[in-house]
Amino acid sequence: MTTPEPTHLDQRDPANANAKDIREEVDREIAHYGRDRDGLVLLVPEDRWDDFLRLSGCAAEGEAVRYRGVSLKKSAVTAVVAQEGF
Repeated sequence: MTTPEPTHLDQRDPANANAKDIREEVDREIAHYGRDRDGLVLLVPEDRWDDFLRLSGCAAEGEAVRYRGVSLKKSAVTAVVAQEGF
């Protein structure tokens, strides 16, 4: 079976195009919510989950982690997004 080549389209969020890594993308998303983050759950792309854990120094409990007062979950998404609406 062959591996499909990536498309010419970048699937990452354009607002995070200059983010240096997944940890910075998560930090920006948390900052976007400011003080209004009670109960906030962010979904992190599963293919970047291990990088986030390594860069943040967090230890996951299953497929979730608590970081800067926010719950993060490993998920089949292409960008860091809030769980609302899922």
